Amino acid sequence: MNKFGTNIPDKIGQTIIELDSVDSTNNYLSKLANETIVENGSVILAHFQTKGKGQRGNSWKSEAGSNLTFSVFLDMSFLKLSQNFLLSMLVCNSVHELLSNYTTDCKIKWPNDILLNRNKVCGILIENSVQRNYLSHSIIGIGLNVKQQKFEKNIQATSVEKHIKQSINKNKLFTKLLEILSKNYLLLSQGNQLAIKNYYYQNLLGYQSELTYEWSKTSNRFTGEILEVKDNGFVKIRVNQQEIRMIEMKEIRLL
Repeated sequence: MNKFGTNIPDKIGQTIIELDSVDSTNNYLSKLANETIVENGSVILAHFQTKGKGQRGNSWKSEAGSNLTFSVFLDMSFLKLSQNFLLSMLVCNSVHELLSNYTTDCKIKWPNDILLNRNKVCGILIENSVQRNYLSHSIIGIGLNVKQQKFEKNIQATSVEKHIKQSINKNKLFTKLLEILSKNYLLLSQGNQLAIKNYYYQNLLGYQSELTYEWSKTSNRFTGEILEVKDNGFVKIRVNQQEIRMIEMKEIRLL
C-alpha cells in the first residue's frame, strides 16, 4: 500500500478478461464493479465493441479485430474530485509515450484525444465514481486504432499502422501500454503531479502557441493560445491575443 492507503498493483493488467464481442468495455466493467469486488488494475479487453462509447455521448466506432479497445479499473481514492483531470493527463501521457516509440508526429489534443499528424488515433473515456470530495474508483476506456486502414470519410482518423506504414504486433503494443500506464499511475499515486503535468504540457497541441478554434454554440472562429489546463479540466486560453478566458471542454472545437 502507498502512503495514501491505496493498493497499488505491481502491474496494471494482472487480471485481464478477454472478450470476443461486447457492447462497451466500460459498461461491462461498470456492471462487474457493481456486482462484485474488482481487483485494482483489472482490464477488460474486447476484440469488437458493438456500442463503444466516446466523449460527450458520441460513439466510438472500431473495426472488429483491428484495434485495441479495452477498459481499466483503477482505485483513485487518493485523488481529490477537484483534481480529477490529472487522471486524464496520466492516460494521455501514457498513450503518447507509447506512440512516440514509433513516430514524432504524435500530439495530445485537449482534453484527451491523441493525434498523429492531426488525425485522431486514440479516444479516451473516463468514468469516475465519487465519494465525498474524493474520487473512489475510475473506469478508463481506451480505443487505440492499430491496424485499421479505412475510416468513414467525415472522420479525421488514422491508425498506427496506416500512419507509420509498418506492421505492428498488437499484443506487444498492448503489453507495453499497460506497463507505461502502471508506471504513470504509480507516479500520480505517490503525489508526483508535477511530472504528469509537465509531460502533458510538453506534448499538448496549442500550448503557448496560437491555433484556430470555433465556439460550439455560434461557430464563430477565434485564435486561441492555451496558457494552462486546470486540475479540474478547464482550460485557460488567451482569445484573439487579448481576453483570457476559462473554458470547459464542450465550449470550443479545434479547427
